[in-house]
Amino acid sequence: MNKPAYAAIKEYSPNNPTLIFVASRRQTRLTAFDLISYAAGDENPRSFLGCSEDFIEAVVETVQDDSLRHTLTYGVGLHHAGLSSRDRDTVEKLFLKGDIQVLVATATLAWGVNLPARFVIVKGTEYFDGKQSRYVDYPLTDVLQMIGRAGRPGFDTEGKALVMVEESKKSFYKRFLYLPFPVESCLEERMCENLNAEIAIGTISSIEDAVGYLTWTFYARRVAANPSYYGAASSKDKDVNSFLLSVVQNTTVKLVEHGCIDADNKEDDVNRALQPTTLGQTASNYYLQYRTPKQMLFGVKEARKLVMACIEESDQSLQVGSVSPNQTDLKPFVRPTRVDEVTTAWILYALASTHEFDELPVRHNEEHLNVTLCEDVMWGADTSALIMNGRNKRQAEVSLDVMADPHTK
Repeated sequence: MNKPAYAAIKEYSPNNPTLIFVASRRQTRLTAFDLISYAAGDENPRSFLGCSEDFIEAVVETVQDDSLRHTLTYGVGLHHAGLSSRDRDTVEKLFLKGDIQVLVATATLAWGVNLPARFVIVKGTEYFDGKQSRYVDYPLTDVLQMIGRAGRPGFDTEGKALVMVEESKKSFYKRFLYLPFPVESCLEERMCENLNAEIAIGTISSIEDAVGYLTWTFYARRVAANPSYYGAASSKDKDVNSFLLSVVQNTTVKLVEHGCIDADNKEDDVNRALQPTTLGQTASNYYLQYRTPKQMLFGVKEARKLVMACIEESDQSLQVGSVSPNQTDLKPFVRPTRVDEVTTAWILYALASTHEFDELPVRHNEEHLNVTLCEDVMWGADTSALIMNGRNKRQAEVSLDVMADPHTK
C-alpha cells in the first residue's frame, strides 16, 4: 500500500501536512523508508522537508531513535509507543510547525494527541491481535477518529481522507462512514456481574425484582427495538418480558453455580428469593468477575492443604524421633524449608489463573520472550520441554502454547 499512499500524497496534499495511520510500530518504519525511496525516485528525496537542512540536522542530534534520526532528515516523522517521550515531543512540534510534512503513526495517535492534518491516510483497516493470533478489523469508531484528523481549523476549509481497504469490505465502509451506526446494548456481556451487584446491595431480592429491574434499562429498550439481534421472538411486550425472564433465569443459575447467591427452591420460579453470599458480596465490592471469588477460594484451600500436610509431616517426624527428658540438645521444631515458598507460589498461581487476565494481550512472538523470562524468575512455568533442542517437538509446541497464554504472562 506504500506506493498508492505516496501517489495520493502527491495528488491531494503535495505541500500540506499529511498523517498516515498504520497497524504496528514496525510498519511506521517501513512505510517511512518506502516514502523516502519513492521521493528519491522522483529525484527529490527531501520533498517532504519544510525547513532548512541545517536546522533539521541540529534537531536530529537530540533524537535517540536511529530510524527516526534517519527519516527526519527527509521530512518524514515516526510516532509510536516505542519512542521515548522526548522523541515524541520533538516529532509533534516539528509536524505542528510544518518543518516535516509527513507523520507516520500507529492508530493510538488518533485518540491521544491533537495533531490535525490536511490529508489523512488510513493504510489498512486491520491489525494483528496477539490474543486471537490473527488479524482483526479496527473498530469503526477508531476509523472515524482517524479520518476525523483531516482538516485544520483556522488553516483549511476542508480536509481529505483516504481509507485503504480490501475490495470485499469497500461497500461496508462506504455505508457506515456516511450513515449513522446503530448503538446496541452491551449489558448482556456483563449481566452476571450487574445482577450480582444489585443483589449484594439489596436492590434485587427475587426473580421478579430482577425482571422489573431490567425493564428500565437501555438493554430492554433495544431488545424491543431490535429483537432479532438479541434473540427475542418479537418486539411484542409478551415476548420481550418472556425473553427478559429467561435471561434472568440463566443468569441466576450461573450465579448460584459459582457461589455468588443463594436461591430458594420454590415451585413458582418468578417469586424465588435471591440472597447474596460472602463470595457474591466480595465480587461486588472489588469489581471482580462472578467466577473469580470461587476460583480464589479454591486456590486458598489448596494452599491450606499444602501447609497442613507439611505440619502433619513435621509432627510425625518429631514423634518418631522423640528423646528422653534429660537430654539437653533437643533440636527445635523446624518446618520443611520450602513450605512458605511453595504456598506463596501456589497463591500467586491461583491469582494469575483468574478470569480477570483473560483479556491480557500476548503480542506476536512474545511467547519466546516469556520462555527466556521463565528461566530467570523465581517461579515460572516448566520450560524443560523447550530446552530439549527439538528432541520432542510436539511437547515443545505444547509448552509454547502455554507460554502464549495470557495467564502465564
